[in-house]
Amino acid sequence: MAVVRMRFGRRSVLVGVGIVLAVLVGAFAIVLDGSSSETSDSAAVAPARPMPAIGESSGAQEKGGAGSDARASDGAPGVPVGGVQRDLVRTAQLTVEVPEPVAAVRQVRTATTVAGGFVTEEQSGDSGSRMVLRVPADALDRLIDEIAGYGRVTQRHSQVVDATEQLVDLDSRVASQTASVARVRTLLSEAADLGDVISIESELAQREAELDSLTRRLAALRDQVALSTLTLDLRGPAAVPPPPAEVPAPGFLDGLAAGWAGLRAIGAAAATVVGFLLPFAPVLGAAVALWWAGRRMLRVRRMPAPVGVGGRSGPGSEGES
Repeated sequence: MAVVRMRFGRRSVLVGVGIVLAVLVGAFAIVLDGSSSETSDSAAVAPARPMPAIGESSGAQEKGGAGSDARASDGAPGVPVGGVQRDLVRTAQLTVEVPEPVAAVRQVRTATTVAGGFVTEEQSGDSGSRMVLRVPADALDRLIDEIAGYGRVTQRHSQVVDATEQLVDLDSRVASQTASVARVRTLLSEAADLGDVISIESELAQREAELDSLTRRLAALRDQVALSTLTLDLRGPAAVPPPPAEVPAPGFLDGLAAGWAGLRAIGAAAATVVGFLLPFAPVLGAAVALWWAGRRMLRVRRMPAPVGVGGRSGPGSEGES
Protein backbone atom coordinates (compact mmCIF):
# COMPACT_ATOMS: atom_id res chain seq x y z
CA MET A 1 0.00 0.00 0.00
CA ALA A 2 2.83 2.37 0.84
CA VAL A 3 4.48 1.63 -2.49
CA VAL A 4 1.25 2.47 -4.32
CA ARG A 5 0.91 5.72 -2.42
CA MET A 6 4.51 6.61 -3.13
CA ARG A 7 4.09 5.97 -6.89
CA PHE A 8 0.84 7.93 -6.95
CA GLY A 9 2.51 10.85 -5.15
CA ARG A 10 5.40 10.88 -7.61
CA ARG A 11 3.07 10.80 -10.58
CA SER A 12 0.98 13.65 -9.18
CA VAL A 13 4.07 15.78 -8.68
CA LEU A 14 5.39 15.02 -12.17
CA VAL A 15 2.01 15.75 -13.76
CA GLY A 16 1.77 19.09 -11.87
CA VAL A 17 5.27 20.11 -12.90
CA GLY A 18 4.53 19.14 -16.54
CA ILE A 19 1.37 21.27 -16.60
CA VAL A 20 3.20 24.30 -15.19
CA LEU A 21 6.04 23.92 -17.72
CA ALA A 22 3.52 23.65 -20.59
CA VAL A 23 1.82 26.87 -19.43
CA LEU A 24 5.17 28.67 -19.26
CA VAL A 25 6.24 27.49 -22.71
CA GLY A 26 2.90 28.59 -24.22
CA ALA A 27 3.13 32.03 -22.58
CA PHE A 28 6.69 32.56 -23.84
CA ALA A 29 5.70 31.45 -27.34
CA ILE A 30 2.84 33.98 -27.44
CA VAL A 31 5.08 36.81 -26.20
CA LEU A 32 7.87 35.99 -28.68
CA ASP A 33 5.38 35.68 -31.56
CA GLY A 34 3.90 39.09 -30.80
CA SER A 35 7.29 40.79 -30.41
CA SER A 36 8.83 39.28 -33.55
CA SER A 37 6.18 40.54 -35.99
CA GLU A 38 7.68 43.24 -38.17
CA THR A 39 6.12 45.41 -40.79
CA SER A 40 8.04 45.47 -44.03
CA ASP A 41 8.22 48.77 -45.93
CA SER A 42 7.64 48.45 -49.61
CA ALA A 43 9.47 50.78 -51.60
CA ALA A 44 7.26 51.69 -54.07
CA VAL A 45 9.50 52.40 -56.55
CA ALA A 46 7.60 53.07 -59.34
CA PRO A 47 9.35 51.75 -62.51
CA ALA A 48 10.80 54.38 -64.78
CA ARG A 49 8.55 55.22 -67.70
CA PRO A 50 10.31 54.55 -71.01
CA MET A 51 10.77 57.38 -73.47
CA PRO A 52 8.35 57.09 -76.38
CA ALA A 53 9.93 56.27 -79.69
CA ILE A 54 10.04 58.94 -82.29
CA GLY A 55 6.98 58.76 -84.47
CA GLU A 56 4.69 57.14 -81.85
CA SER A 57 1.30 58.75 -81.46
CA SER A 58 1.44 60.92 -78.32
CA GLY A 59 -2.20 61.97 -78.23
CA ALA A 60 -1.24 65.40 -76.86
CA GLN A 61 -0.72 67.69 -79.86
CA GLU A 62 0.15 71.32 -79.39
CA LYS A 63 -2.64 73.73 -80.23
CA GLY A 64 -1.15 76.90 -81.60
CA GLY A 65 -3.88 78.16 -83.91
CA ALA A 66 -2.99 78.83 -87.53
CA GLY A 67 0.74 78.47 -86.79
CA SER A 68 0.18 74.90 -85.64
CA ASP A 69 -1.48 73.98 -88.95
CA ALA A 70 1.43 75.49 -90.85
CA ARG A 71 3.96 73.47 -88.82
CA ALA A 72 2.06 70.23 -89.49
CA SER A 73 2.26 70.70 -93.25
CA ASP A 74 4.37 68.53 -95.53
CA GLY A 75 6.97 71.24 -95.96
CA ALA A 76 8.76 70.67 -92.66
CA PRO A 77 12.27 72.17 -92.86
CA GLY A 78 15.23 69.81 -93.04
CA VAL A 79 18.93 70.25 -92.33
CA PRO A 80 21.46 69.60 -95.12
CA VAL A 81 24.12 67.18 -93.80
CA GLY A 82 26.81 66.04 -96.24
CA GLY A 83 24.75 67.17 -99.22
CA VAL A 84 21.70 65.18 -98.05
CA GLN A 85 18.60 66.83 -96.59
CA ARG A 86 18.19 65.34 -93.12
CA ASP A 87 15.19 65.68 -90.79
CA LEU A 88 16.49 66.14 -87.23
CA VAL A 89 14.63 66.26 -83.92
CA ARG A 90 16.47 68.60 -81.54
CA THR A 91 15.96 69.02 -77.80
CA ALA A 92 18.00 70.99 -75.27
CA GLN A 93 18.17 71.68 -71.54
CA LEU A 94 19.58 74.86 -70.07
CA THR A 95 20.07 76.00 -66.47
CA VAL A 96 20.88 79.66 -65.87
CA GLU A 97 21.50 81.48 -62.61
CA VAL A 98 20.00 84.97 -62.92
CA PRO A 99 19.95 87.87 -60.46
CA GLU A 100 16.16 88.40 -60.75
CA PRO A 101 14.15 85.32 -61.87
CA VAL A 102 10.88 87.25 -62.35
CA ALA A 103 12.45 89.76 -64.74
CA ALA A 104 14.29 86.94 -66.55
CA VAL A 105 10.99 85.08 -67.14
CA ARG A 106 9.55 88.15 -68.87
CA GLN A 107 12.65 88.45 -71.05
CA VAL A 108 12.44 84.76 -72.00
CA ARG A 109 8.80 85.12 -73.04
CA THR A 110 9.62 88.08 -75.26
CA ALA A 111 12.63 86.38 -76.84
CA THR A 112 10.60 83.22 -77.51
CA THR A 113 7.83 85.16 -79.23
CA VAL A 114 10.33 87.07 -81.36
CA ALA A 115 11.94 83.77 -82.41
CA GLY A 116 8.54 82.47 -83.57
CA GLY A 117 7.98 80.02 -80.72
CA PHE A 118 5.74 79.75 -77.67
CA VAL A 119 5.80 78.58 -74.02
CA THR A 120 4.14 75.21 -73.41
CA GLU A 121 4.80 74.89 -69.65
CA GLU A 122 5.82 77.22 -66.83
CA GLN A 123 6.37 76.60 -63.13
CA SER A 124 7.46 79.44 -60.87
CA GLY A 125 8.51 79.42 -57.23
CA ASP A 126 10.54 81.34 -54.69
CA SER A 127 13.85 79.89 -55.86
CA GLY A 128 13.25 80.30 -59.59
CA SER A 129 11.19 79.18 -62.60
CA ARG A 130 11.06 76.21 -64.95
CA MET A 131 9.85 76.73 -68.53
CA VAL A 132 9.39 74.48 -71.57
CA LEU A 133 9.70 76.31 -74.89
CA ARG A 134 8.91 75.26 -78.47
CA VAL A 135 10.81 77.25 -81.09
CA PRO A 136 11.65 76.73 -84.77
CA ALA A 137 14.62 74.44 -85.22
CA ASP A 138 16.71 77.05 -87.02
CA ALA A 139 16.18 79.55 -84.15
CA LEU A 140 17.09 77.23 -81.25
CA ASP A 141 20.80 78.08 -81.09
CA ARG A 142 20.20 81.84 -81.26
CA LEU A 143 17.61 81.65 -78.48
CA ILE A 144 19.92 79.58 -76.25
CA ASP A 145 22.77 82.09 -76.72
CA GLU A 146 20.43 85.00 -75.91
CA ILE A 147 19.06 83.37 -72.74
CA ALA A 148 22.58 82.43 -71.63
CA GLY A 149 23.42 86.13 -71.62
CA TYR A 150 20.83 86.81 -68.90
CA GLY A 151 23.05 85.32 -66.20
CA ARG A 152 25.52 82.51 -65.52
CA VAL A 153 25.02 79.15 -67.25
CA THR A 154 25.42 76.30 -64.75
CA GLN A 155 24.27 73.41 -66.97
CA ARG A 156 23.75 72.94 -70.70
CA HIS A 157 22.77 69.80 -72.60
CA SER A 158 21.35 69.02 -76.04
CA GLN A 159 20.26 65.97 -78.06
CA VAL A 160 19.82 65.43 -81.79
CA VAL A 161 17.92 62.46 -83.26
CA ASP A 162 17.87 61.75 -86.99
CA ALA A 163 14.26 61.10 -88.03
CA THR A 164 14.79 61.03 -91.78
CA GLU A 165 14.24 57.28 -92.21
CA GLN A 166 11.15 57.31 -90.01
CA LEU A 167 9.64 60.15 -92.00
CA VAL A 168 10.33 58.36 -95.28
CA ASP A 169 8.82 55.14 -93.91
CA LEU A 170 5.70 56.88 -92.60
CA ASP A 171 5.25 58.79 -95.88
CA SER A 172 5.39 55.53 -97.80
CA ARG A 173 2.98 53.75 -95.45
CA VAL A 174 0.51 56.65 -95.57
CA ALA A 175 0.59 56.65 -99.39
CA SER A 176 0.06 52.88 -99.55
CA GLN A 177 -2.75 52.97 -97.00
CA THR A 178 -4.42 55.86 -98.80
CA ALA A 179 -4.41 53.88 -102.05
CA SER A 180 -5.75 50.82 -100.19
CA VAL A 181 -8.62 52.84 -98.71
CA ALA A 182 -9.46 54.21 -102.16
CA ARG A 183 -9.64 50.68 -103.64
CA VAL A 184 -11.89 49.44 -100.84
CA ARG A 185 -14.20 52.42 -101.34
CA THR A 186 -14.41 51.56 -105.04
CA LEU A 187 -15.35 47.97 -104.17
CA LEU A 188 -17.97 49.26 -101.75
CA SER A 189 -19.56 51.40 -104.43
CA GLU A 190 -19.76 48.42 -106.78
CA ALA A 191 -21.09 45.91 -104.22
CA ALA A 192 -24.73 44.85 -104.63
CA ASP A 193 -25.17 42.02 -102.13
CA LEU A 194 -25.93 43.01 -98.52
CA GLY A 195 -23.41 40.55 -97.10
CA ASP A 196 -20.67 41.94 -99.34
CA VAL A 197 -21.56 45.50 -98.33
CA ILE A 198 -21.29 44.68 -94.62
CA SER A 199 -17.97 42.86 -95.08
CA ILE A 200 -16.47 45.64 -97.20
CA GLU A 201 -17.64 48.35 -94.79
CA SER A 202 -15.94 46.53 -91.90
CA GLU A 203 -12.72 46.26 -93.87
CA LEU A 204 -12.97 49.91 -94.91
CA ALA A 205 -13.42 51.07 -91.30
CA GLN A 206 -10.36 49.10 -90.21
CA ARG A 207 -8.17 50.50 -92.96
CA GLU A 208 -9.38 54.05 -92.40
CA ALA A 209 -8.54 53.76 -88.68
CA GLU A 210 -5.03 52.57 -89.54
CA LEU A 211 -4.64 55.40 -92.04
CA ASP A 212 -5.74 57.94 -89.43
CA SER A 213 -3.19 56.55 -86.94
CA LEU A 214 -0.38 56.74 -89.50
CA THR A 215 -1.37 60.28 -90.46
CA ARG A 216 -1.30 61.44 -86.84
CA ARG A 217 2.10 59.84 -86.23
CA LEU A 218 3.48 61.50 -89.34
CA ALA A 219 2.11 64.90 -88.34
CA ALA A 220 3.52 64.58 -84.80
CA LEU A 221 6.97 63.63 -86.11
CA ARG A 222 7.00 66.51 -88.57
CA ASP A 223 6.01 68.84 -85.73
CA GLN A 224 8.97 67.59 -83.67
CA VAL A 225 11.28 68.21 -86.61
CA ALA A 226 9.91 71.68 -87.31
CA LEU A 227 9.86 72.82 -83.64
CA SER A 228 12.65 72.10 -81.19
CA THR A 229 12.02 71.76 -77.44
CA LEU A 230 14.02 73.77 -74.92
CA THR A 231 13.68 73.01 -71.19
CA LEU A 232 14.85 76.04 -69.24
CA ASP A 233 15.57 76.42 -65.50
CA LEU A 234 15.98 79.97 -64.21
CA ARG A 235 17.39 80.02 -60.69
CA GLY A 236 18.00 82.90 -58.36
CA PRO A 237 21.38 83.57 -56.78
CA ALA A 238 22.29 81.02 -54.14
CA ALA A 239 21.74 82.30 -50.62
CA VAL A 240 24.94 82.72 -48.59
CA PRO A 241 24.73 80.51 -45.50
CA PRO A 242 25.14 82.36 -42.18
CA PRO A 243 28.43 81.86 -40.33
CA PRO A 244 28.32 78.99 -37.84
CA ALA A 245 27.61 80.05 -34.28
CA GLU A 246 30.30 79.46 -31.70
CA VAL A 247 29.51 76.47 -29.52
CA PRO A 248 30.66 76.93 -25.90
CA ALA A 249 32.83 74.23 -24.37
CA PRO A 250 30.96 71.74 -22.18
CA GLY A 251 31.20 72.37 -18.42
CA PHE A 252 30.18 70.84 -15.11
CA LEU A 253 26.45 71.46 -15.58
CA ASP A 254 26.55 69.87 -19.04
CA GLY A 255 28.21 66.77 -17.62
CA LEU A 256 25.69 66.63 -14.78
CA ALA A 257 22.80 66.89 -17.20
CA ALA A 258 24.28 64.15 -19.39
CA GLY A 259 24.77 61.88 -16.38
CA TRP A 260 21.22 62.48 -15.17
CA ALA A 261 19.87 61.69 -18.63
CA GLY A 262 21.90 58.46 -18.71
CA LEU A 263 20.63 57.47 -15.24
CA ARG A 264 17.04 58.06 -16.32
CA ALA A 265 17.59 55.96 -19.42
CA ILE A 266 19.01 53.08 -17.35
CA GLY A 267 16.12 53.35 -14.88
CA ALA A 268 13.57 53.29 -17.68
CA ALA A 269 15.22 50.21 -19.21
CA ALA A 270 15.30 48.42 -15.86
CA ALA A 271 11.64 49.27 -15.22
CA THR A 272 10.75 47.90 -18.64
CA VAL A 273 12.50 44.60 -17.91
CA VAL A 274 10.85 44.29 -14.48
CA GLY A 275 7.44 45.09 -15.95
CA PHE A 276 7.96 42.41 -18.61
CA LEU A 277 8.94 39.71 -16.08
CA LEU A 278 6.40 40.63 -13.38
CA PRO A 279 3.39 38.79 -15.00
CA PHE A 280 5.42 35.54 -14.96
CA ALA A 281 6.26 35.76 -11.24
CA PRO A 282 3.09 33.95 -9.98
CA VAL A 283 3.51 31.14 -12.50
CA LEU A 284 7.19 30.70 -11.62
CA GLY A 285 6.36 30.86 -7.88
CA ALA A 286 3.70 28.16 -8.24
CA ALA A 287 6.11 25.97 -10.22
CA VAL A 288 8.82 26.36 -7.56
CA ALA A 289 6.32 25.64 -4.75
CA LEU A 290 5.10 22.46 -6.47
CA TRP A 291 8.64 21.34 -7.10
CA TRP A 292 9.66 21.98 -3.48
CA ALA A 293 6.54 20.22 -2.12
CA GLY A 294 7.09 17.23 -4.35
CA ARG A 295 10.72 16.97 -3.38
CA ARG A 296 9.83 17.20 0.32
CA MET A 297 7.16 14.52 -0.07
CA LEU A 298 9.61 12.20 -1.81
CA ARG A 299 12.19 12.79 0.92
CA VAL A 300 9.64 11.97 3.64
CA ARG A 301 8.60 8.78 1.81
CA ARG A 302 12.20 7.64 1.56
CA MET A 303 12.93 8.08 5.30
CA PRO A 304 13.05 4.66 7.20
CA ALA A 305 10.05 4.06 9.47
CA PRO A 306 10.74 3.63 13.27
CA VAL A 307 10.83 0.03 14.59
CA GLY A 308 7.78 -0.77 16.81
CA VAL A 309 7.25 -3.22 19.68
CA GLY A 310 8.08 -6.85 18.99
CA GLY A 311 10.46 -5.94 16.22
CA ARG A 312 7.69 -4.81 13.84
CA SER A 313 8.05 -1.71 11.82
CA GLY A 314 5.62 1.19 11.84
CA PRO A 315 2.48 1.53 9.77
CA GLY A 316 4.48 2.44 6.69
CA SER A 317 6.59 -0.72 6.74
CA GLU A 318 6.44 -3.51 4.23
CA GLY A 319 5.46 -6.13 6.83
CA GLU A 320 2.21 -4.41 7.61
CA SER A 321 1.34 -3.85 4.00
